[in-house]
Amino acid sequence: MPKILTTESSLLNYAAWYAMRYFPSLAKLREALMKKSANAEPLVNIIMAEMGQYICEERTVDGLVRMYTEQSKTRPYIEQKLKAKKFQIDIIETTLEAYGDTFTSWNNYENTITRKIQDFLIKNRSRRYISGALTGKYPNFKQEIYSLIETLCPDESGSIQCEFEKLSRKHDANNPKERQKIIQKLLLKGFPYDGIKKSLRKE
Repeated sequence: MPKILTTESSLLNYAAWYAMRYFPSLAKLREALMKKSANAEPLVNIIMAEMGQYICEERTVDGLVRMYTEQSKTRPYIEQKLKAKKFQIDIIETTLEAYGDTFTSWNNYENTITRKIQDFLIKNRSRRYISGALTGKYPNFKQEIYSLIETLCPDESGSIQCEFEKLSRKHDANNPKERQKIIQKLLLKGFPYDGIKKSLRKE
């Protein structure tokens, strides 16, 4: 059972530690203190009055948004995270608006998206699958993503071949019905029919 803190000094030390580790909103900090003190509201009010002198939600939100954008996180992702931390909605919206240009700058996302495409290709994902996954997450950069995929994966035959061999362990490729099942599964993975037929002719 977690230790309950009952003194002002112990709860204040916990509040300072919690604030440094989690960068919480005042609402989230209060929740944590109420839980740690077994809902000792008078004691929590004292600590919150003290911590309120040091925690500025505007600065905290700005710091978190800057950190997330440096990690190439999208605006919806950041907004969701900040709301989960229970920061005030007006502070979240104002701060995100101030970073508006950052979310539409390809330079801030190109390296991250390139790595994601490469990771997908290592897993033999189809270009259609990759395109759908990334343009849904980064809708501001659809054309850039299409171009990157074309550059990094001009030919899907290698991926199709690898997936065909994998599926052939479960289905007898020499049996026409089983072979058709393999083709159907490759289609479901997003590979084009012409590309599949071309690759299979090499078998």
